[in-house]
Amino acid sequence: MLASGIILGAIAILLLAYRVGCAKRRELLFLLAAGIAAAGLAYVEGTSIVTMLLGLLIFNGLAHSYGTRNNYLYLALAAMFVLFMQSAAQLAAQAMLLGFLSSAYLFARRAHRSNPALETNRDIAQAALGICFVAIFAITGASAAEYAAVYAILAASLLANYAASGRKSRVSAFLRSLEREGAAFGQGAMWLATGTLVAVSFLPAELVLPVLAAIILGDAVATLAGTRYPMALPYNKDKSVTGTLAYFAAAAAVSVPFVGMLGLLVAALGAIVESLPLHLDDNFDTSVVLTAVLALIA
Repeated sequence: MLASGIILGAIAILLLAYRVGCAKRRELLFLLAAGIAAAGLAYVEGTSIVTMLLGLLIFNGLAHSYGTRNNYLYLALAAMFVLFMQSAAQLAAQAMLLGFLSSAYLFARRAHRSNPALETNRDIAQAALGICFVAIFAITGASAAEYAAVYAILAASLLANYAASGRKSRVSAFLRSLEREGAAFGQGAMWLATGTLVAVSFLPAELVLPVLAAIILGDAVATLAGTRYPMALPYNKDKSVTGTLAYFAAAAAVSVPFVGMLGLLVAALGAIVESLPLHLDDNFDTSVVLTAVLALIA
């Protein structure tokens, strides 16, 4: 234990020195705020502060280095970190969450939804992702599905970096075809990953699925239905009655078989939050609200 602690501490010091040496002032301020949060979270969870800070530095660097060769080094470190935390999926997810949130300003651009065909393609891809995760949850069980979510985010990071660094590749062309006008490359995927990590980080394994069913599958189905049958909500002209109902139906259909009537509450609350005129990404703010409510109930 002492030897592994020394090794982790040395890696953390090297990464911190590198980040301080090459980062801009704004990056350092966000990193400092995330570091304080990581120390507090480690204290609450009763885990190693060094381990949590190391994870924060790794995933912060991962988010900042998309499109560069350094990203592959951070990916290797991230994979080793997750393997090191093999018996604690929640702690690995928490470190990943803090690392991504400390870089969130890179993915906070105002994007435009002006292309119906683009929105349809995005939501079909997102719905397929949701169906895949539900299948994994049903086959492997809740605990294994938590790790599947973490490893899926790492795999998506590898794919994103490959696409960001090779603009002429078919993979890059396909992924860029799913990006909204004005958005940073990978912006939607990053917020979806962050919303997923919120649920994995702070909920019992069996309650993760209802949240992910809402933010992945419910959100996608809502946009598909709302685009096809537009009927604006009285309090938000950018959302539709049909989309909100479709969100509830899709989230409930997936959640109820696993968590019973609690799935109806999650679906209803998720549909309401998603329909509100909030200025954050739907996949993130809905996950935060649902996770907070379910954590209180649990």
